Amino acid sequence: MWYKERTKLWHDRNLRAKNLQVGQKVLLYQSRLKLMPGKLKPKWTRPYVITSIRSNGAVEIRGSSPNSEPFIVNGHRVKPFRDSSELCVVEEISLRTPALSSN
Repeated sequence: MWYKERTKLWHDRNLRAKNLQVGQKVLLYQSRLKLMPGKLKPKWTRPYVITSIRSNGAVEIRGSSPNSEPFIVNGHRVKPFRDSSELCVVEEISLRTPALSSN
């Protein structure tokens, strides 16, 4: 019993809250699609747009095209999509110091 309680506390501490908003792009986890078994099959599919968020944790999403039909999925099956435009510019710093000449 102690082990179970401690494990639950550890998992609860390490949960990350998802901040989903209407209009945000998300990726959908395809757990049911098993047409091609194997390691190289992508599990997260194309970006979808959130149209509404329900109080019970369900999320209504639709495809990127305007004529796609919206559908409802569990909020645990989506994760935020990061565009390449959101990437930051990183400055490279050399760790090697120039050799000092001793005279």
